[in-house]
Amino acid sequence: MRKKVKNTIIVLVGVSLLASLLIFNLSLYKKPEPLESVNDISLSVDFNNGTVKTRLNFTLDGGKTTALDALDKWCEIDYDDFGWGIIVREIDNVRGSWIYKVNGFGPSIGASVFTLKDGDLIEWQLV
Repeated sequence: MRKKVKNTIIVLVGVSLLASLLIFNLSLYKKPEPLESVNDISLSVDFNNGTVKTRLNFTLDGGKTTALDALDKWCEIDYDDFGWGIIVREIDNVRGSWIYKVNGFGPSIGASVFTLKDGDLIEWQLV
């Protein structure tokens, strides 16, 4: 009987800690406000087969100023939206694992919430 009570308390404490951690992390994350427009944006898509699609010096406007919006403007894309973020599955009919960088660095947030600035270079690569 004592062992059963002890195990129940351990499970309750574990569940409480996990729930607290999830709530704390979600409260820290705020989706950034998109800019109305960004200028002088460049996009590079490396299909990892010798083909690289490039678009230089374009503008994004209408509040659609994320790294995903830049890709969507010039490429046909397919992605999964999990609510907490998206995963790009296909670019221009090339399916696989895609990663992105902005100005040479891999952001720690998803492309659908990464707000671009004037002059940014967005690079997508099939890995």
